[in-house]
Amino acid sequence: MTTTLGRRAFLFAVSLICCGLVGCGLHVPDIKEVWDADKPADEKSPRVPGAAQIEYEVKQRIFCDLGKAVKYVNSHYHVSSGSSPTNLKPFARYIIPPDFLAQISLSFQVDESSSLSPGVSLITTLPNAITTFGKGIPPVSTGQSRSIGFGGTLSSTATRIDKFVPSWSVSYLMIPDGPNSPCTDPKNDPFRRIHWEPDFSSPFIIEGDLGIQDWLVGATIVNTFIASETGTPGGSTKASTPGGGGGGVKADTISYEIKFIIVSSGNVTPTWKLVQVNANTSGTFFSTGRTRTHDLIITIGPNDQGTLFAHLASEIGQAVSAGNQALTSTSK
Repeated sequence: MTTTLGRRAFLFAVSLICCGLVGCGLHVPDIKEVWDADKPADEKSPRVPGAAQIEYEVKQRIFCDLGKAVKYVNSHYHVSSGSSPTNLKPFARYIIPPDFLAQISLSFQVDESSSLSPGVSLITTLPNAITTFGKGIPPVSTGQSRSIGFGGTLSSTATRIDKFVPSWSVSYLMIPDGPNSPCTDPKNDPFRRIHWEPDFSSPFIIEGDLGIQDWLVGATIVNTFIASETGTPGGSTKASTPGGGGGGVKADTISYEIKFIIVSSGNVTPTWKLVQVNANTSGTFFSTGRTRTHDLIITIGPNDQGTLFAHLASEIGQAVSAGNQALTSTSK
């Protein structure tokens, strides 16, 4: 009897593990959520992935917010030659020069993980043990059994990263919004023009305030009042005087990074406690999770290698952080 139950329990555990190998976390994750749909619904028409509209809406939001912030800063804060707190003669009018470059890095990362940890204990009941304590004390009967446990773990993690690295000059961002701008009229949105409204998932990153304008105002003011010394090859070696006077001012590079992380997970643990078999009485039997990481890096500075290197350094830091996050998720 015990042997038969043991074989059945073992085959049951093996079957569950095989099911996990077939479908749990071994497919490429999708950027869109389960409630999002590819469009159009008509199967005869060319299919547009649901992720395309989500990513378009996010990139459009960043472009419009950044353009609005640049226009605001350069229309409200001016640097005049001779009256600047740091005597920024090259910045004759605009606090952000039109020939500056805005380098963008936008990434959409989805990590999906699943884990299967079945456990079975086979129990053999033994005769009760009789313990005697001496004259006048009744003996005590104690139940006995022996058990052997079987268990295993199967886990998998799949990661997908969609990345966009546009760059826009400040002069381009300062162009007034015209009739063809995607920022002024929803009809200029190629998806909404044909009545494809964004699904529920896209507001994760685009509905809230990204804070670009507040950051840009503060960063440019700080750069104007405390600028770097131009002790660089080909530049002046004079030190600027913070707050006024002095020459030899170098244009600084500024950077901004924001990250949205949305985590959803669930688990299930069915438990059996029988006379000769216990199954999944400790730990989690099956768990699954999905983590979305939306990361935005904006770097603004002179159109030179210094700005590109600063942006690259931020991207490397982002990649290291994403790698550590993936390792942490896998180890859980």
